[in-house]
Amino acid sequence: MSFNESKIMFSKLDSSMDLSEHFFRFVFNKISRKKLNRFVEKDHYSIDIIPFDSEPIKVIPIFKDMDKDNLFLHEEIELACRLIQNDKIKCIYFVYPKNVKFTKHIEIKVPILESTCSEYVIKIIPYSLNDLYKKGINNGNCNILCK
Repeated sequence: MSFNESKIMFSKLDSSMDLSEHFFRFVFNKISRKKLNRFVEKDHYSIDIIPFDSEPIKVIPIFKDMDKDNLFLHEEIELACRLIQNDKIKCIYFVYPKNVKFTKHIEIKVPILESTCSEYVIKIIPYSLNDLYKKGINNGNCNILCK
């Protein structure tokens, strides 16, 4: 699915929300379904996965067209550095809509964190919208995010 197809699909949903809000809700709903060995919490911009037996993970959904060959992540890297250094969260995942130019996760290494933090993980992750596509288009139910 292309990024433009994602935009069209989300734009058919509740028009009172922007595309970023739709994407955030979609990601949260998918993550929060599986609560077997973890808690899932959200705030206005991120989703925290708190496993019972390991370090927490902060997931930050961002609705933007990604291209693995032309990554512009300055704001995301600054945010991740602040969170890792100040909030003591060591695992940050930025998730974006999956598209033909962005199909595999990429781990980001930051020189300042390499020297100051013993362990950290920053990843950018393509997030599949297939559930939305299958349920929203094929069943005529474009309000899948509200379920």
